Order: sequence, then structure tokens, then C-alpha cells
Amino acid sequence: MDSGALDIFIAKHLPTAQHMQISVDDYDGFSLRLHAPLAPSINDKLTAFGGSLYVMAVMACWGMVYMRCVDYGLDPDIVVAEASIKYLKPVTGDIVSSSLVVEEKHWEHFFDRFEERGKAKINLCSEIIVNEDVAVRFEGLYAIIGVK
Repeated sequence: MDSGALDIFIAKHLPTAQHMQISVDDYDGFSLRLHAPLAPSINDKLTAFGGSLYVMAVMACWGMVYMRCVDYGLDPDIVVAEASIKYLKPVTGDIVSSSLVVEEKHWEHFFDRFEERGKAKINLCSEIIVNEDVAVRFEGLYAIIGVK
């Protein structure tokens, strides 16, 4: 899938992501990397606001589900069912969030469940890296609750 489709979806449906200027940096079918400049998310400590880091971490995984579903031929209705985040280091520059690669068998199971039940769940993780160190680690349970 052309990653530009996710940029278009963000521009059309997600005002918070628009304000943060989130854009797709890379998508290869296995991982999704998003980018946002620091300026719209800067706090009084001149670092990225925690809420903005959360949005970036959530969106890297949400976007990965979206991209994989579209690649599969679905226009999915996706929700985050559970989430947890760890803030490990301050982010002092542009925010780059990447979904972590999961084994293909998990995606196969996800789509098999969807075919069987019309809904499915998958656990995904993302990280925000600063100077080669993990600054933020996120885990979320994502669900397709139908198609549009």
C-alpha cells in the first residue's frame, strides 16, 4: 500500500494528529514509522509533552493495523482496547515513533479471526527512540470491530 493513504486518512479524520503535523516516514509492510516536529508538542521544559508522545506511540500501532488491513483489502474500523506506556527519557527533538515488528503468524491469526467473526484483536508495541536509546515504550491491544 502507498503510505500516502495513511497521511490522507490523518488529514481527513484526525485533528489532533493534524495539529501535531504527524506524517508517515516509512512503511514496509512489517513496521510503520511516523514523524512529528517538536514545535507543536513542546512543553515548558522544552521537551515533548507526554500527551503528544502518547499520541505518537498509539498512532504508530494504530497506523500499522490500518495499513495492514488496507493491504489485506479492508477499510477497517479500528479501536484501541487496552494500552500502557512507559516514559523513560525526555524527547528534546522531533518525535519519531515506530511500531515494532510482530511475527507474521500473529497477523495471519488476526485476519483469520476477522474472517471467522467479523472482528479481531492484536497486540502491538511501539517505541520512540532518542539518540539510539528508547525514550518511550508503548504496548496496546488493537481491535477491528468491523469495516466501513
